[in-house]
Amino acid sequence: MELLLPKPICSLVNCDDLEKVDVDTALGELGKERPIFKLLPEVYAYRYDFRHISPSVINDFEFCPRFLWLQYKLGLKLFTRDSAVSIIRGKLLHERYERAVAAFDNVITEFKLEIGELVGVVDVVIKKGREYIPVEVKSGLASREAHKRQLQIYIYMLKSRHGYLVYRNRVERVERDDRALEVLRQIKSVLEMDKPPKVECRRCPFKPLCRNIT
Repeated sequence: MELLLPKPICSLVNCDDLEKVDVDTALGELGKERPIFKLLPEVYAYRYDFRHISPSVINDFEFCPRFLWLQYKLGLKLFTRDSAVSIIRGKLLHERYERAVAAFDNVITEFKLEIGELVGVVDVVIKKGREYIPVEVKSGLASREAHKRQLQIYIYMLKSRHGYLVYRNRVERVERDDRALEVLRQIKSVLEMDKPPKVECRRCPFKPLCRNIT
């Protein structure tokens, strides 16, 4: 049995019980995977390896280049209490969806890629003959443009012609566009800076941490 086209998340798995995940539950689940640290009343962190550039950091870069630089210098992935809930809800959806599609003969889940210093893990890969089609399962947090660029980088790494973004109730086909690689060059440039990039600060839960860096 082969999977020809990916289906929306909630058409394959139960999405109705995610509201039961509250802040305390989410923090507890994250703590099972790795030690987490409380830095501010609303801000937590865990150790993160930034030695390789991953498409998954695009969202942090879009949120704020200074925020990405701060995480890199600290060696920490920063998150808020509220985002912890979104992280765990997304993780549950990913796991359920990947289990559901793993039953197909032409599907690979958690497909690891590495080209030089660029590394990543594709949620799902559909094999069609000699072509490997990347599928990214998305449940929120990042913008659609960040989702699209991340997928286009995976499309490039797999030498595919297109890929799919899978959301709760829809699927989007995304064509290959190697211009998405430019964002990785921008990210690398930020991480190589001796001082944090200057940005126009806005209301931000991480602002107290940014004030302490020069």
